[in-house]
This record gives sequence, C-alpha cells and structure tokens, in this order.
Amino acid sequence: MTSQALPQSPKYPVSHIWHADWSLSAKGRWVAKATRTEVGWQIHAIEPVGMLHQFRQSLANHGKTDALWLGLDMPIGFLDTWYDGANVKDLMSLLRLLETGEWQEFFDVCQSPDEIRHTRPFYPQSSGIKGSVKRDHLIKALDLTDFDDLHRACEFPTTQRNAACPPFWTLGANQVGKGMLHGLKHLIMPGHADGFNIWPFSGDLGTCCKSPGVTLIETYPGEIYGWLTDTSELTKSIQESRKKYLHQLRDNASKKGIEISPSVWADISDGFGPDHGKDDAFDALIGVMGLIEIAEGRRPEHLPRTPSVLNREGWIVGLNPNDIKPRKS
Repeated sequence: MTSQALPQSPKYPVSHIWHADWSLSAKGRWVAKATRTEVGWQIHAIEPVGMLHQFRQSLANHGKTDALWLGLDMPIGFLDTWYDGANVKDLMSLLRLLETGEWQEFFDVCQSPDEIRHTRPFYPQSSGIKGSVKRDHLIKALDLTDFDDLHRACEFPTTQRNAACPPFWTLGANQVGKGMLHGLKHLIMPGHADGFNIWPFSGDLGTCCKSPGVTLIETYPGEIYGWLTDTSELTKSIQESRKKYLHQLRDNASKKGIEISPSVWADISDGFGPDHGKDDAFDALIGVMGLIEIAEGRRPEHLPRTPSVLNREGWIVGLNPNDIKPRKS
C-alpha cells in the first residue's frame, strides 16, 4: 500500500528503527525493521533475530553512518534501592562490574532462598515443590517491605494496564527476569562495549541522535497498542483478533506515512501464525511502530528527569508518568 501523506519534519534525525521482542528462547526473539524514506517510513522486514553476534554486527554496521534505534521489550535498569544494597553507584558502574569474575553469580538465578543476595538477586529458578517458593523469600533477602517494593517506578500499574512483573521475581507466565539476564549478557553488555548508547543512561533521545550510532531503548508493547489504533476488541493471544487489529492498524499507519512493504504484509496479513512465534513477531511490529510515533514527534519521550531514572532504573519510552496510579498507603 502506498503511503498517502507526507510527514512533517521529524522530531529526531533517526534513519533506522528496529524493535526486538526479546526472550530467553531463540524462537521467541523476533525483530521488525523500518527505514526512513522520502515520504515517511517503510517497515521492510519482520524476522527472527538469529545469531546474536551477527545481529550485533548488523546493528554496528548501520550505526557507522546512521542513527539507529533498537527498541527492546525487556527491562533495562534495576530497582533504585537495590543499587544501595549492592553498593553499586549506577547502571554504567554495574556494567563494568559484570565484566569481572566477582560478579558472575549475578547471572545465576537462585533455586533456594539461602542463595539470594544483592549480588545474586534473581529468584526462583523453578517453582519447586508446591508452597516451597514464596515471594517473601526475595523480599526479606533484599531487605524490602512488600512485593510492591520490587517494582521500578515505570513498572507500577497505570490507567491503561496492570503492573509489570518486577525482573527479580522469575516465576510465572509474565516473568521477564530470565530474558532480561540473557539480553543483558548477550546484547546490552557487548553493545555497550562496542559504543552503543543505552537510553536514558547515555542521555535523552535528542542527545543520542546527535551523531551516527546505535541506541538501545526499553519499550513495552502493552503501552503502545493504544497509541496506534483502537484496542477495545484486541486479544493479543488470539490470531483472528490480531488479524483484525493489523488491518485497522495498516490503514491508520498509511495515513501517517508508514508503509508495511508488500512482501512483509503478504507474510503477516493473517495475523501472525505459529511460524511467527504467535504474538512475538506481532509485538516486534507494534514496538517498531510505536518508536516511529516518537521519532516523528507524535508521542512524547516522556522521560522523567530524576537521578534515579536517568542513572539507575531507566524508563519505558513513551510512558507518561502521570498515567501511573498512586501507590496504596
């Protein structure tokens, strides 16, 4: 479908936007890719991430001459109070520590409560015998008061969604901690070593776009659905529902100068079947379209300018802080 309208001058001079739905399993890692054109944007690929070294090299090659954003559906950053307990200044300091042998246990998810400590805060490895694994184990070991204390500020419930699962708690269908550890070890750390920016720790989006390079950005597709089109009838886990949403999304995107290339559309117009990891590739597409909204200035970055967010916890790009529900006293 041909784009129907020329976009206004872009807010950010980014030439390529990719978005990866990250997972511990290679089958769950899909990436959508978009490139700026003379009339807007074209989403030209939705494909498996593939070999991680080749993926990082492809990012780096683009970053030599252009600004590229890579959105990642995974947490980037850790609980503010955890840094104090671990005696770590900020995320950039942590990345340096994780290169040392003394911190390698950080990547080992704890199986038993006695293994939990600030330098090894992810728990549990498995559900164990019924009743043997409790949230209180993690809360007490990290000197916290209740489960809410495990959430970063951006993970609390909003007016649009429930609370996200805090990364340190690695039990349940919505847990993200194990995938986060994989992404940290195989993408964030080596990418940082190669000179990739990490938003917002390397600066806001404007700062990260001042010169060619790769910027890694935390996203949450659940935040993005409503930016794009009506979600009242969307059930992401059902293929037919995804199909209806995609067809509506395509029409709305075209009016904004966003084209899904014919070859990609032919492959996904059925709503992403099992060959696409069901909703994994779907979320990759939603993520890349959400980042295009921000790149064009149609959605604010919404970055809180607080030391805890900028240096320690990070943020979900585009999340309006005013939408976060107040904590119950």
